[in-house]
Amino acid sequence: MEFKKVNITLPEHLFRKSKELVDKGMYSNFSDLVRSSLRKELKEEKHLIEDNDEWKTLVNSIRNDLKNSELASLPEEEVIKRLKQARDRIWEEQHA
Repeated sequence: MEFKKVNITLPEHLFRKSKELVDKGMYSNFSDLVRSSLRKELKEEKHLIEDNDEWKTLVNSIRNDLKNSELASLPEEEVIKRLKQARDRIWEEQHA
């Protein structure tokens, strides 16, 4: 199996919680934790990958909704910034 090296940037709280899991012996190292987490995520989202037509329909619907929203007038960077903030807020609410 071929491996690729990847550098990632994490929020401090994710790094701390990840380090705790490794320190408690649940994973042999950080790379093992990331690989395991990615496998779980890909398995969970498998239906999105396989059911491509449904996914495309959903994405197109979201795009159309966005065209009619205030976000349509914002620069792409601002939209991405807001999406990341919302993602982080939701994660905090669910896992903090």
